[in-house]
Parts: sequence; structure tokens; C-alpha cells
Amino acid sequence: MRKILAIAWNDIVIEFSDRATLIFFLVLPVIFTAVVGVGLRSAYTAPDPNADNRYPVPVVDEDRSALSAQFVELLSNSAVMRPVAYEREEAARVYEEDNLAGLLVIPSGFGERLLAGEAADLALRQPSNDTRALAVGEAISAAGSRLSTAALIAQSSVAEAERLRPFADAAARAAYFQQGYQMALEFLEQPPATVEVTRSAQAQVVTDLGSSMDQASAGQLVTWVLITLVGAAELFVNERLGGTLRRLLVTPTRKATVLTGKIGGRLAMGLVQMLLLVVIGATVFGVNWGRSVPALAIMLLAFGLAAVALGTLVGTIAKTRGQASGLTTMISMVGAALGGAWWPLEITPPAYQTAVKALPTTWAMTGLKDVIVAGQGVSGILPEAGILLGFAALFLALGIWRFRYE
Repeated sequence: MRKILAIAWNDIVIEFSDRATLIFFLVLPVIFTAVVGVGLRSAYTAPDPNADNRYPVPVVDEDRSALSAQFVELLSNSAVMRPVAYEREEAARVYEEDNLAGLLVIPSGFGERLLAGEAADLALRQPSNDTRALAVGEAISAAGSRLSTAALIAQSSVAEAERLRPFADAAARAAYFQQGYQMALEFLEQPPATVEVTRSAQAQVVTDLGSSMDQASAGQLVTWVLITLVGAAELFVNERLGGTLRRLLVTPTRKATVLTGKIGGRLAMGLVQMLLLVVIGATVFGVNWGRSVPALAIMLLAFGLAAVALGTLVGTIAKTRGQASGLTTMISMVGAALGGAWWPLEITPPAYQTAVKALPTTWAMTGLKDVIVAGQGVSGILPEAGILLGFAALFLALGIWRFRYE
């Protein structure tokens, strides 16, 4: 054990003899956590429940009748579109400049044609191949259909009443029509038969993404600790090319002791780095890392073992210092990004989420966010930790199998 600790401590001292190491070890992770957390803030901000998110649609009312005003009022009640009154020229300009979902013109004589039972055409201008336009068109069609149906019902009512007993004058006839028209509109607004759909509680899935700082703190921890631990590849390549391992083995030291010391020293660096980033995340950025300390400790240890084992494997593949450095950076950055360290996986397509389960970084991010956001305990993160330990065993077995001392 003393030899293992001596080898590990010697590697740590050599690593931190270069002051640039501290920049990658702590300074850059903290800076990137702040930058990414602020950058993602808009994506995590809850929408204003009082905001009107319906599609704005310019409406030009050239008829200016009671029926056209009522039609615009019906459109105002739409869940899809929000009519905005404009003059024709201004409406065309706004429609073009703002790339809106439609421009509606209510032509002169609209109300008269409805009262006469004739087709009352509307002029609707919309962009092609636009799903917004389809929704807006259906909303306008539904409102127009309701208005024309109410007018037909009122006309039929007037005709039937007039057949039974003629009206005293045109004013009485108009009053009767208006009364029937309003009753028909109310009837169409609230049909007598409705269907109420009830969904069971099990069918409702609520995904809590946490905050932007939760994502940034966990994601940058995974990214930069991965660089530190996969950096074991550079250590092994440097010492193999320099003959350090060969000279060390001349002493009465077993190969297993040498490997354990080298890997253990790098793992210790990663664990210390994770501890520092967790403390800074909690105290500076307000991330609730401490919801379950045992679960967090298990996740960090499992991730550290998987990452340092990956570094050992990469160290057996790289032939030169340049290759080791390049592979360390590429594997760490690409693996972290694809695994959800730079953006939440919840916003990606299901097929993507399934594909990246082949990466250890995906399971690391899932487990860490289970602790931070969902407040999971030990039992909740055991699947993720178990899979990370499986990655560690696989990478380490392959690395030891390929290992060369000279």
C-alpha cells in the first residue's frame, strides 16, 4: 500500500508542478459553469402564463357592419389566432415584414350578404407550406361557419314566423331576426351535448428540468473532470516513451502495484476536482448538490472509475504524446456534449436519447441530475451507477490487456 500511495502522490506532485494545470483543473470549469448557466437561462425560464401566445393576424374590416364586428369578436375568442385591426396598406406591410400566419380582409357588403342568405366571401392571404397558416385558416373557417349558420337559422325562424303571422313592419321583422340570430349564436357556442375527457394520473408525465445552473454545474463537472481523468492516457504515453515505467519495474515492485498507483493517483485528482466543483456549485451558483450525499458520492465515484479506466484504455491506443493529447480532448469534449453535459437531453428527439445511452457521459449526467433535480437517494441512482461501473470494468479490462510497459 505504501508503494501505491508513493507512486500516486509522485504523479500528483509532478502534474501540479505546472501552473497551467490549475487553470484546466479549476479556473476554466468555474468560468464555463457561469457562462453556460447564464446562456441556458432563457431555455429554463418558465413562460409568462398571462402572455398572449396566439398568432397575430392583421384584419382589415372594410364592411364595418354589426355582423363584421361580431365576426372579429368571434375571432378574438379563438385559441389559435389574435386578430389585430389595420387599414389595408398597413396590414400588408406588417404581414410581409413580420412573416405572419395570415392577413384577413372582410370585404364591403359582408354583413348584407349574410343577412340575405348569400355566400359571404372573405379574402385570406397566407404563406405557403406553413403549419401556422393551416391552424389560422381553420380558426377563421370555423368562426365564419358559425356566423353564417346562425344567420341561416335566424332567417329560417323569421320565414316560419312570417308564415304563421305577418310582422307589423320591417322594424319588427328585423328585431325578430336579431333575437333569433343571437339565440342561434349562443346555441352554437354551447352545444347541448359535450364530451368530457378524463385522463388517469399515470398517463401524465411531468419532466422537471431543474434550473440552468443545475444543468451547467453538472455538465461542466462531467466535461472537465473527464479531461482530467482521460488525461491518464497522456501520463501513460509520456512514461512509456520516456522509459519511466521500465525503470520503475527494475525495482522490486510488482506490475499491479505500479498500475494501481498510476491509476489511483489520477483518480484521486479527479475526485478532488469533483469535490471542489460541487462545493463551488453549491455555494456560488446555488445548486442543490446536497440533497442526498450518499447518492452523490456513489455517482461521483462510479463516474470517476469509468473515466479513469477510459483514460487507461486510450493510453494503450495512442502512440505519441500528440495523439494522447488530441484523443483526450476529443473524447472528453465530444463525449460530454453528446451525453447531455452542454444541453439538456430532454430537449432532444427520442431517437437521439436512445442512441447516446451507449456513452458513459449520458449515464453520468442522468445520475447527477437525478440527485440534484429529482432528489433521488441511493436506490434511485443505482442503475446509473451500476452501468458506469460496467463501463469502468470493460475499459479497464481492455486497457490492461493492451498495456505495454516499453
